[in-house]
Amino acid sequence: MGVQIGAKAEPPQALAILLRELQAKPLGIYDGVRLFRINRRGGNTLTLTVSCEREEWRVQSRENAFFDAPFLSAAGIARTWVCMEPVRVLE
Repeated sequence: MGVQIGAKAEPPQALAILLRELQAKPLGIYDGVRLFRINRRGGNTLTLTVSCEREEWRVQSRENAFFDAPFLSAAGIARTWVCMEPVRVLE
């Protein structure tokens, strides 16, 4: 097993790992936050918003209003694929 010199491993970060495991689909970026869709059983979906600048996230579902959901800490998320992969800008 060889080690690649110069290759940088993504730092472990719980939210980034969770989004990858849940196969979250990047929707784009709007007003400074990245939006991700997670499919749930029964055809429902959740939308997660991630603020890379503030390193915070929140969940939006049909049951709660977007602005009522609190932001939670996501320290370190800015250095992961969640914030570093290119995304389309939503208008």
